[in-house]
Amino acid sequence: MQVGTAKAVTAVVGRNLAFGILMLVSAFGLGAVIVASAFWFSVIKWCGVAYLFYVGIKTWRSAAVVLEEHESEEGTKAKRGNFARMRQEFLVAIGNPKAILLFTAIFPQMLDLNQPVAMQFFWMGLTFCVTEFIAAYVYAMSGKQIRRLIRSPKGMKNLNRGMGSIFVMASGLLATATRA
Repeated sequence: MQVGTAKAVTAVVGRNLAFGILMLVSAFGLGAVIVASAFWFSVIKWCGVAYLFYVGIKTWRSAAVVLEEHESEEGTKAKRGNFARMRQEFLVAIGNPKAILLFTAIFPQMLDLNQPVAMQFFWMGLTFCVTEFIAAYVYAMSGKQIRRLIRSPKGMKNLNRGMGSIFVMASGLLATATRA
């Protein structure tokens, strides 16, 4: 909504970099250690809980900017650069214990152990990352449509509070996650 479709999709590079690291960790078996270790699962989980809660409060309290005053050729004027957005996406993804569980629990089930595992893992990872870019594009286009509906500070304030609440609730749900 705030930076336009191209810049939003560019930020996904950070998320996919984090997912790439998590896929490598899983491929080398360290993911199994994290999943099997209650301590490391808890460390990752509580870091994710804290970060989601922080993002929720920050979003709830953020200023209600009137988007139409910051128009540019892509939609709105970005206050932060692409690197900052990529870093934020990276931090959100790398702190998500569900991602390491996905790569550790689901990817290995799709492997044909009679074929070279490394190439299979590579193609699954590449497919996952391409899918992430497609999903990000769809989300960014949706944001562009929502942006049209929010043209006042009150509309932005309501959106910020709604999204902040969702992040805080997500942190609460993550706090209840178990390894089972």
